[in-house]
Amino acid sequence: MKKKILGLFVLFVVIAAFFGGFYFYKIWWPEKQLKIDNGLAESKFPWRNYTDAELEAMYPQIKNAAIPTRTTPEQTYASFREALRTNNLELAVAQLYEEGKRYEENSQFLEDEYAASRFKELYGHYSEKIMRANMYEAIAQYEYSYFSKKYSQDLIGTIDFTKNTSGDWKMDSL
Repeated sequence: MKKKILGLFVLFVVIAAFFGGFYFYKIWWPEKQLKIDNGLAESKFPWRNYTDAELEAMYPQIKNAAIPTRTTPEQTYASFREALRTNNLELAVAQLYEEGKRYEENSQFLEDEYAASRFKELYGHYSEKIMRANMYEAIAQYEYSYFSKKYSQDLIGTIDFTKNTSGDWKMDSL
């Protein structure tokens, strides 16, 4: 009787080890590796998941939101218009958001306009005042009105601003 109970116990342990190993190998390990690859868990044993607070510190949802503002969008826009008025390419490019997706496109546009001596025309295109359309912790959109020769009427243009790591609002679109 004792051998039968011992045999059943050993069989139970073997079956439990088999299913435990299967679960570990086929389910737990791939999920944990995916979390590690995505930066949601530590890469060192015991591979614990990061807490919500740790994830927020490592991957802030709104980049640069907590950084104090040094330069407002209005100041950046005024500097940009001044650069166009004084034909200053370096100052105009300095008002662009360097980490933006359209930085290369925008800076190339300004370089082309500068080379063609059209900064004065651009200065006339951008009105003196801009109006806030949307503003959040680190992104903003402003509107300005301009006269379109093509359509012979006043139109509304938009400019996107993004706060950089220094706290300066920079133009992300032209």
